[in-house]
Amino acid sequence: MFKSILARLFWTYAAILVLVFTSVSVSVGIFVNQFAVSQHTNDVMRVADTIEYWTAALQIENEDSRARVAYRQILDSWADFLHSDIVITNTSGEVLESTSDISTVLDDLVNEVVNGSTINIRSTFNGAYDRKVMVVGVPMEYQGAVVGAMFFNTGLMSIKSTTLKLFSIFLISSAFSILIAAALVYLQSKRISKPIGEINKAARNIASGNFDNHVAVTSSDEIGQLASSFNFMADSVKELETSRTEFISDVSHELRTPMTSISGFVEGILDGTIPEEKRDEYLKIVLDESKRLTKMVNDMLEMSKMSSSEYKLDITKFDLNEFTRRCIISLGNRIDEKNLELNVDFEKDSMMVLADKDAIQRVIINLLDNAIKFSYPNTTVGIRTWAEDGRARFCVGNFGDGISGADLKNIFDRFYKTDKSRVNHKSGAGLGLSFVKNILTLHRQNVWVESVDTKEGSSVKYTKFTFTLELE
Repeated sequence: MFKSILARLFWTYAAILVLVFTSVSVSVGIFVNQFAVSQHTNDVMRVADTIEYWTAALQIENEDSRARVAYRQILDSWADFLHSDIVITNTSGEVLESTSDISTVLDDLVNEVVNGSTINIRSTFNGAYDRKVMVVGVPMEYQGAVVGAMFFNTGLMSIKSTTLKLFSIFLISSAFSILIAAALVYLQSKRISKPIGEINKAARNIASGNFDNHVAVTSSDEIGQLASSFNFMADSVKELETSRTEFISDVSHELRTPMTSISGFVEGILDGTIPEEKRDEYLKIVLDESKRLTKMVNDMLEMSKMSSSEYKLDITKFDLNEFTRRCIISLGNRIDEKNLELNVDFEKDSMMVLADKDAIQRVIINLLDNAIKFSYPNTTVGIRTWAEDGRARFCVGNFGDGISGADLKNIFDRFYKTDKSRVNHKSGAGLGLSFVKNILTLHRQNVWVESVDTKEGSSVKYTKFTFTLELE
């Protein structure tokens, strides 16, 4: 019964409605009863003023029998109006007039009233009634002195009938209100539970591998925001799954190539296919492939660490220019092999920055290594540092094949290589620039690449990578 959200919401709202209705009904019942009693008491007091005048005039000053008949008729009329028995006594308790068979009144009641008090009690009126009635006793005055007492005895059922009439009106109107409220509660519960059910269904589809299932956003409230967030999550999961699939495919491909080479050369050495005099040469290839494979695995582990929230940078202050000189020296042999000329332009002798020194060394080495690798022999590699917009900037550029516009937006992706046709003939796994991007992202800095033609009609392009660092 309460397994669905719709049922829980509906019955919760229904229980609240019942609780509120019960509380209001009790309160209204008490109020209506008090109102009926108060209204009856007020009516009695207004009638008492009239009866007081006529009684005093007829009983004390007027002996006209016709007036007495008229007085009796008036008394009966007021009794009918009030649904009460009216008893009038003198100060001694002697009954002067009565609209019922009551002929005696308790001295205690008479004494209390003639002493100037108005009473309102529940009593059988000295056994005159089988059940208690509402007794209102009012002093009767004449020329400033109390000359008697007036008692108005009203059956409680008569008062309750008025209460029940008022309360029945409340119940009928409340019943219609509850029906309308129940319908609104059901519709609102349905409105809340329906998109949640759709989100649940879409979540199951995503769990089964269907990432194209989206939830319709029909409102701007919290449910609508939840649906929008779910759709965003579904798109993110789809992109993540696509990236994961591509990553596994790329890793498999990159690992398979050196492993196949290692396996093939080792088998050739063992079965004698490779002659004795060439074994050292092929063993060196196996060693190089093993180192490449080890480096690739270490790079992937390092990249995985960088993606973790626990990865912390060791920020220190150092001279970017001096640091760049050391990186250039470490790559001196590579530069000489291709007979490259370096054009180093430092805006200042010293450029102090705040960064993780080891991480930035990896960035600079990667960018310099790529510049050397993809440079045409006997060309120039440009290296420049300067300050702009409150940040230090480092740029390295080279002359070579360059990078096409289609490749520029993907150049920092993992395992991405610009030359797909010769991917197996280029060293590296396409992780270097991805490391550069991740490291600078962790530093909250930017890196970008530009590749432009050197002159019209020439196939030579000048490609430069630029990144920023925080100045000290």
